[in-house]
Amino acid sequence: MATILYSNYSSYYSMIARLCLAEKAVTYDLHDVDIHIKMEQFAPEYAAMQANMTVPVLDCDGNIITDSRLILYFVNQHFGGVDLFPAADAEAIDKSLELHYAFSIEDLTMGNALRKSPIARIALGRGLARASRRCLLMMNAHPELKDAYTKKLVLEEERKRLILSEENNYAQMQQRAVGLCDMLEAQLAQHQYAASAQYSLADVVWTIFLARLVMIKFDYLLAERKNLSDYWLRMSSRKSYAAANICTKIPPSKLIRIIFALLFRA
Repeated sequence: MATILYSNYSSYYSMIARLCLAEKAVTYDLHDVDIHIKMEQFAPEYAAMQANMTVPVLDCDGNIITDSRLILYFVNQHFGGVDLFPAADAEAIDKSLELHYAFSIEDLTMGNALRKSPIARIALGRGLARASRRCLLMMNAHPELKDAYTKKLVLEEERKRLILSEENNYAQMQQRAVGLCDMLEAQLAQHQYAASAQYSLADVVWTIFLARLVMIKFDYLLAERKNLSDYWLRMSSRKSYAAANICTKIPPSKLIRIIFALLFRA
């Protein structure tokens, strides 16, 4: 089965896909999509495949899956290895996944960056404006994809409004992140893993959630909770974690290039 994953190293939802594939020991071709500097997600060949122009995308023998949650289910169902969605625990796993996907990780990540650095606000503002300009450019250059680029432009303008607004919901997301950590702490007091007594799809997403908390310097939320801290140590020590190349820190040289692109590239 020919399998290709279109992914970005630091992309939250890309990491979910990579970790799931690693847990199932799937052999696949990894295509890195530069979503920050080159903005390859706006390329016409990518837009034709993924109309939302986001990562990840899984191409399995021409079967295109463009949502990380659907990728979880697809990979578990179509590849061998340990069942990560056993029928006996399906309800608990689905409930855990619902809680995870109802949370806006972008609002937390971007909101945190805006509050830590005035440069981040300028860079993000210009970066979001740059994405809108790219949509307009590609819309004119590729009229056959005008509908996709028009919808993406609307989404980018809305992202810009929400992320840069003084009324953004960062404080709310911060409190919800605390609540999710409390929920996981309670769950882990009852069983070894996030949703049940065995590793499941729920552990895939919560591992990435905790990795993002570490990345944005919210790791104190883990340290304050013994069960959660122990769980993070176990999850980040798994062979799959290393194989999936989970990002908890962007190398400074790469971060500088990204910021430069956001500030100065057309």
